[in-house]
Amino acid sequence: MASSSTDLRLTRAEITKLVYKWIGVSGGYLGNFSYTLHDRFWLDVCDVSVSTAAFAGTTRECFEATLFDASAADQAAALRAILDEYPPVDDRDAQGNFRASRLHAEILRWIERLETGHVAVPMHLASTTDIVRRALDDADVLLKSSGPQSAVDRVHTAFHGYLYALSNEAGVGGLPDRPTMNQLFKAIRGSHPALTNLGPGAEEISRVLQSMATILDALNPVRNNASVAHANESLVGEPEAVLVINTIRTLLGYLEAKRRSLVAPLG
Repeated sequence: MASSSTDLRLTRAEITKLVYKWIGVSGGYLGNFSYTLHDRFWLDVCDVSVSTAAFAGTTRECFEATLFDASAADQAAALRAILDEYPPVDDRDAQGNFRASRLHAEILRWIERLETGHVAVPMHLASTTDIVRRALDDADVLLKSSGPQSAVDRVHTAFHGYLYALSNEAGVGGLPDRPTMNQLFKAIRGSHPALTNLGPGAEEISRVLQSMATILDALNPVRNNASVAHANESLVGEPEAVLVINTIRTLLGYLEAKRRSLVAPLG
C-alpha cells in the first residue's frame, strides 16, 4: 500500500532521515539487523510478515519499503520500537547530529502525528525555511517549559513564515513587499494549485476557508497585544492560548496535506 498523498504517514524523506541519522547504515545494511532479526522485528512489533531473503535488496532497502507501505499505526509502533532499540546519545557525542536530541524530539512528533492524526507543533514541513523551523522548535520548548501563553508568538511567527514559504514554492504573485498573514493566506487560496480542487462539497469547504481567513485577522491583534511578542501587561488566557495554537495547528495540517498532494512519490 503506497503512502497516499493526503495522509500524514511517514514520507520517504523522513524514513531516509530515520535510517541514516538514527538507526545507521553500514555497507548498505541496516544497523544490527540481520535478515532474521529484521523479519522478526516486523512480526513482533506489527504482526507483519516480511521475508527479507526474498526481497531483491539489502535489509535497509527492505526496511524502508516495508515502513513506507505500513499503516500509520504500524509506522508509529515501529518508530517506538526503534527508539527503544537505538536510544539517543548525548549531544556532545552525537557526531554529525547522529541520534541527537533534536532528531529524537522530531521522531516523537512523527509518532504523535501518526497516532493521533493531528500535526503537532512543531512538525515536519517540507516547504519550511530555517527561520520557520527555529520558530517551531522554540514553540515546542515553550509549550513544555512555560505553557501555551508563552508559545503563541512563536507559533504565529512560524505560521506566517510557513505561508510565505508556501507562496514562494508555488510562485504565487501579486503580493506586497511585506505581506501580512491574511494577505498570504488569501493569495494562496486563490492561486496555489493544491487548492484549486477542494473535492466534494467544494463550496462549503471554501466557506470554511473564508471563515478561517476571518480568524487569522483576529489572531494578529492577539499576538501583538496579548502575547509575549511585546511588553504587554496582560496576556491571553491559557485556554485562549490553546485555542490560538490549535487553530494554527489545524491550518498548518490542512495546508501541508494539500501541498503534499502535489508532490510526486519518490523512487
